[in-house]
Amino acid sequence: MTQAADGDRRAWLGAAALASVGVPAAAQPQPAGTRAALPRLARGLNLSHWFEYERGQGLTSPEMRQLRALGLDHVRLPVDPVVGGWHPQRGGTLKFLGELQQAVDMAVDAGLEVVVDLHMEPSDKQIIEEHPETERELLRLWQLLARSFADRPRTQVALELFNEPQYYGLKRLRWPGLQRQLLETVRAQAPAHLVLLSGSGGGSLESLQRLSLVHDPAVAYVYHHYAPFLFTHQGAEWQDERYTTAGLRKGLRYPPEAAHDSALPLRKPHPRAAQEMAEHLNAGWGPQRLRAEMDRAGRWAREKGVRVLCNEFGCIRANVDPPSRYRWIHDVRVALEANDIGWTLWDYTDIFGITEQSAQPGQQGRRRLDALAYGALGLAKDLAGNPPGLAR
Repeated sequence: MTQAADGDRRAWLGAAALASVGVPAAAQPQPAGTRAALPRLARGLNLSHWFEYERGQGLTSPEMRQLRALGLDHVRLPVDPVVGGWHPQRGGTLKFLGELQQAVDMAVDAGLEVVVDLHMEPSDKQIIEEHPETERELLRLWQLLARSFADRPRTQVALELFNEPQYYGLKRLRWPGLQRQLLETVRAQAPAHLVLLSGSGGGSLESLQRLSLVHDPAVAYVYHHYAPFLFTHQGAEWQDERYTTAGLRKGLRYPPEAAHDSALPLRKPHPRAAQEMAEHLNAGWGPQRLRAEMDRAGRWAREKGVRVLCNEFGCIRANVDPPSRYRWIHDVRVALEANDIGWTLWDYTDIFGITEQSAQPGQQGRRRLDALAYGALGLAKDLAGNPPGLAR
């Protein structure tokens, strides 16, 4: 059975599954002419750690307005339902749902578009992947979320069904059917809002290109870009050393400099370190290589007649020299814009942040962007060279 046929079969089974949990059949998608009224999501930031982890990185209304004044048009709100009291196997409600609605309203009032992004930890995603019966609770969760935001303006609010679905190997055949069920659940509550879909395999472009597409004009497709990974995740000690030595390295530059990068010490020896470094240096990572990567995404979008967004790209902040970091951010951003691909930087103010107060909780309303961030992201400054609307 082909992947497309399997997706169609699972879509039919999805309707039965939805009926069994009390979810109405999906509404008809809106005509193609409605696309102009949907969120553009052209230039934005991820607001991580507000509704996930310790929840220590919230924003104020003035700070939202400042982001809009800089020339950004949207924010993405990663939401970990487990932090809110929900569990893949037991279900439950979201204790912070009211606060989440207030955050969305704050962004909308500031003139920003906003993406509500279901953003679970890998271990919780693994539970869903290994125990298909938990999909019922996931459907119920999206029934609740879609109903909660259905009355928000569809010109400014979008819904992202599942951040970085895993489903590696043959398990990827299960993902299209589940995603269709989730889309049908949302459509029953919010028939006209923009919904963001992704491929399996951690949200990569390669997985997205294998996905069976759906016929819904109020849908866009998303992928993430963190290459070269050795550079963007250097020093990230949580990385699995079976697959990468990125967490063992610090001080790599962009574009790579062979003499400098090869001489950097490892935190500890690793048998694959030399090979991985050689592959990194031989890959040609620079503006042209990044442009080629984004050109590939742009060609696929044009060939398929679909809208594609890169709603995560970023480089870890600690132990990376700022010029290298912001050169990479600049080159990715420019390559995306050249292909008419909307972008959302990861992230605003945590360990991948672009503020002077990044990774410092409790700084609401006092954050200032790094000096290099403006040029890297093409953000506005006034005639005196100051960010508009920011307190001096």
